[in-house]
Amino acid sequence: MRSVDEAHAHLVARDPDLPALEQLVEPDHLATRLGVPVTRGYLRYKPGTSAIALLDVGGRAAIGHVWGAAREEKRAKALRDLTDEQVLLDSPSEHLLVIDAMADRAIPALRTHVLGGRLQETMVRAIGEPTALGTARTLAHKPARRWVGQVRTASGRDVTLRVYPRQELHGHLDAHELILRHAAGSPLRLPRLLAHHRRGVLALEHLPGRTLTTDVADSLVYRFGESLGTLHAAGTTGGTAGCPGVAGTASPAIARALPEVFHGAAAVAKGAAGALRPSPATIVHGDLSLDQVVESDGRLGLIDLDRARIGVPADDLAGLLAHAALDVLLDGADREQALRVAGRIATPLLAGHASTWRGREDGDLAPRVALSLLARAGEPFGAAHPDWVRVTRDLHEIARRLVAREAVTA
Repeated sequence: MRSVDEAHAHLVARDPDLPALEQLVEPDHLATRLGVPVTRGYLRYKPGTSAIALLDVGGRAAIGHVWGAAREEKRAKALRDLTDEQVLLDSPSEHLLVIDAMADRAIPALRTHVLGGRLQETMVRAIGEPTALGTARTLAHKPARRWVGQVRTASGRDVTLRVYPRQELHGHLDAHELILRHAAGSPLRLPRLLAHHRRGVLALEHLPGRTLTTDVADSLVYRFGESLGTLHAAGTTGGTAGCPGVAGTASPAIARALPEVFHGAAAVAKGAAGALRPSPATIVHGDLSLDQVVESDGRLGLIDLDRARIGVPADDLAGLLAHAALDVLLDGADREQALRVAGRIATPLLAGHASTWRGREDGDLAPRVALSLLARAGEPFGAAHPDWVRVTRDLHEIARRLVAREAVTA
């Protein structure tokens, strides 16, 4: 099995059109140049075209850009209107640029609303009180895709902000409104939509509490499954939905760094998709995991609603189980341990869901879990996990086993 260093070297060697790619994949090189420690978080990679990464540069959040020679105009756009203090490194000959994270040009409302005064105007119109912008803090940031943070109003109310590229706002706004319209009959708390702005800002009620982890008690899992089934039942459309997309099996980083794993995944995905059956369509969360379930004083809530859609209830169940398996793999567990954890959670989750959903069981949960695992195949690399090669291989092997088991029992 390749080491992480060998996989990184293989990836970089196969993309000569991005000569500075190594600077983001192995940020020790940047640390030497900048004279401070540099670590990498999220990374998005387009072979031969570009890479963008969230960096920590000596305790300061930054964005690293790498482009191919044909994309030089992107550098000029990224630099537009920036101050010298916001530019940490600019190397035109390498098509490499490192800038302050809040200068994310693809998400302009970071500057105009989160750092500027327009958020205050938006919140005053929506809830009648100003927002204390000085308390704004980052919770998560995927450069060029999404920034999530928190601010506090003058009265002490916490507000969650989700900021997107402006052209993507309506899709995410529609997702929130879709699930909120059908949530009245569910005991699950969902964050109310407080305000939005056409520049790409959603302001949401903050749900306090603790998020669930894989050591959650079975009784709480059962209760969440029960509540989720109620939500699914309330959102039934009367139609049917088929298979989900198989996005993620074509992760460009995995394809280049671990080609043997990538090619094997294509066959697994094909087998899993072939085992799926149409199912009653309903409102689904769309990207469910334990850390999006919030518990406070015995009440359960659900956050991160921007992928809500019409789909199959089993996809929410499968997504949660796949994410649980990935979580324990990331914590150092082996394949067998990951399967045991997912199986332990599955028992009360499915029992609780069946008590309120009342829909038929189609017997295709295993291939749906496999597809959800494959859809997350690029995450360990993208998040710079120190053992991402092992985790990625184990993830694919678990997906293969699930599809093989389904093929035997179908």
